[in-house]
Formats: sequence, structure tokens, C-alpha cells
Amino acid sequence: MLGEIRALRAAFGNDVAIRIAEQHPEAAQRIYPEFEFFGGLHTRHLMRPVWPPFMNSFHWRRTRLAVRLLRSAPWLGRALLSSRQRAHLQRMAETDIVVATGGTYFVEHYNFSAKADEVLAAHALGKPVYLFTQSMGPFRRAESRVLMRRVVEASEGVFLRDERSRRNLLEVGVDERKLGVHADAAFALAPSRPSGSEGAVATVTVGAAATVTSGGATTVRPCTARIAVSVRAWKFAATMRAAGTPESADDQADERYRRAVADAVRALARSGAEVVFVSTCQGLPEFSDDSRLAQRIVDEHLAGEPNVRVDRSFRTPTQLIDQLAGFDVAIATRMHFAILALAAGTPVVAIAYEFKSRELLRGMGWEDRVTDYNDVSADWLVARATQVLEAGAALRADVARMVEVFRADAVRPAERIATEWRRRA
Repeated sequence: MLGEIRALRAAFGNDVAIRIAEQHPEAAQRIYPEFEFFGGLHTRHLMRPVWPPFMNSFHWRRTRLAVRLLRSAPWLGRALLSSRQRAHLQRMAETDIVVATGGTYFVEHYNFSAKADEVLAAHALGKPVYLFTQSMGPFRRAESRVLMRRVVEASEGVFLRDERSRRNLLEVGVDERKLGVHADAAFALAPSRPSGSEGAVATVTVGAAATVTSGGATTVRPCTARIAVSVRAWKFAATMRAAGTPESADDQADERYRRAVADAVRALARSGAEVVFVSTCQGLPEFSDDSRLAQRIVDEHLAGEPNVRVDRSFRTPTQLIDQLAGFDVAIATRMHFAILALAAGTPVVAIAYEFKSRELLRGMGWEDRVTDYNDVSADWLVARATQVLEAGAALRADVARMVEVFRADAVRPAERIATEWRRRA
């Protein structure tokens, strides 16, 4: 969101008025008081907590029906909505442009009908709608394919952050002219570096690559490094595997993932490196808190390791960029953790729980530095982290050069939106 806002202000001017629909508007408002937040059509916090499940289902279905009536019978559609929902529609009616914040929510392991309803409602109000840089698909279910065609038809432009997402949309039969591939909006937060500053980076001394035996015994020659690690729980591990894999693979994959991260962290810490678990998602009770999983990994597998700690503090994305600049490598499960590390000039080794992280590093020419959640091993993590550390300043200079290109590209969707709006005006 912050990268998108920075891009929109660069394209429209700093005086552009931006209001944000959010699932947890009170929490977001507390953290970012400089913005205006309000609830959307399906905002969960607006549902009374005493309602039984069938009432929540009724609320959901009533809202979906209302959205579909907004074009053919707008008076009836509005009548089906609550006063809060009608206030949300009125805000959209008063705006010039509606932009769906980027991310990964148009994928089938999530129910994305609520996101689609926001797009379809704005379209019914006659507003130009754009989808900022997204990862999407694949869409295998017939109902998903139909809904995505409607979403793209209702949008003036759909910006994707990888070619794979573009192919996924083309397979459902959308208008190719509406699609564009650009860097993730978060790259717009990368600080601009003066020419020649790429060489002003820390040098890391590494002895040799680590060796991890099948029994877990590890030997690593001493090195000096600071390593940041992000972890996350992932309940869809089984469904992301090929057809025919037993459902029990879900639990097995989670355990293998935790064990692989723990064994790699132990090896790197015993080599003399300082290892810190940190995340883009921590420190706030209203949102996902990856530090709980990090603490579980430490408690179960790394208790007493002197060079390992869990950072549980909340930081804004720009604060996290500043923090990550002090690390020599980031082992990233969260994709935006990887992006913010790169924005800080810190090289990344990634664990991909969805295809977006693999596509991110493929776009940088580093696909050999990403492995899948279901396949991660301590051997691989230690070897790749050591490889990055040995590359030292030269690799950090490459990161800085590529991030400059990505930062400029992250603003281009906003520039297209501004150009088309001025043309209509």
C-alpha cells in the first residue's frame, strides 16, 4: 500500500487525496494516522461478534447479491446494504479513480469473491478501476474463471508482477490489452542511491561452505556475518503439491520446513554468524504474527543457541528497510520481506510458498537462490547463504543496480493511470 501511494503521488502530485478501504480500519488508522481508513463491503470487524455463523453467512450472501444488483437495479442493491456499506459506496462514488492494492489474493486457495465485489461495485458506479501489481492464478475452477473474466472486464488496467500471472489470466480469456507486467509496488519504497554508492557496502569474511549430514551434524568454518530470517506458517502446503499426494503431506511439510530452517540457523550461528528472526508481519495483535512461529522454532530446536534471537517488534516497511540494511543476507519466506531486504541492498535467499517469490528472483536472474516450501532443506539454505556471503560487496552492488531499475518500473502503473485519467478529463 505504501509503495502504491508513493507511486500515485509521484504521478498525480503530493496533493492527491487518497482514502483507503481496509479489513481492520481501526488498527490501520492507529498505525498510520496520516492516512484515512474505513471499512469496505465485507469488512469483518463490522460484523457483530455475537452473531452465530449462519448470520455471518447471511451477511456475506446479502452483500454479494447487492453488488450484482447495483447495475440492473441500483435502488434495490443499495437497499440490501447496511448504512456502513452504503457509506462505503458513497465514498467510491465521490472518487475519481478506484485502485485495488496489489498483492496475492486472486488465487484459488483463498476465497477472493470479497475482493472481486469491491471491483464490481466500483465498476457499477461508473468509476475507472485499476488493479495494482498482483500475482494471480492459476484458475482451474469454472466459477473462478468466470469471476476473473468479470473482474478484468470491469477494470481499465490490470498490472501483474510476473509473466506467469499474465499467462494465467490469458488462459481464462481476458483482453490482453488490459494487462501489463511491472515490478511490485513495494519497490517504490526503495531509497534512491547516488551514483557510485553501490560500492559502499560491508565486506563479509567467510571460510568455506557448510556441510550438513543426513543426521543433522553440521560443520561450518568460522565466518563473520549478520543474517535475517523470515518464517511463516503455511496451511496450504498439501494443496500446492501435485495431485495424488496424501493430505498428511501438509503436516509433514510444515515439520520439514521448521526443521530445515532450524538446522540451517544452527549451522550458520555456530559458524559465528548472528542470526535474527524478523518479519514484515509481527508485533500487532490484529494481524498475522510470524514471530510466534519463529519463537516456536527456537524453543523446539534452538534453545540455548547464543547467536540466535527472535525480534518481535513491529516496524513499518520503511523502518524495516533501514533495519535490513544492517544484514549481510536475508533468508526470506515472506515475499515482501525479500523485496524490502533487496530495497535495503541486502541479497536474498528465498523459500517460495507460492510462485511469486520464484518469479521475483527469476526476474533478477537468481532463480538458483529460491527453493519451494515443500522441498526446502538445511543443506540448501546453508549452501546458498554461504554462497551469497562469499560474493560480498560485488553482489550487493548488483542488487543496488537492479533495485534502481525495479524502483523506476514500480511507478509506471501509476503513471499509466494518471495519463489515462488526464486524457478522459
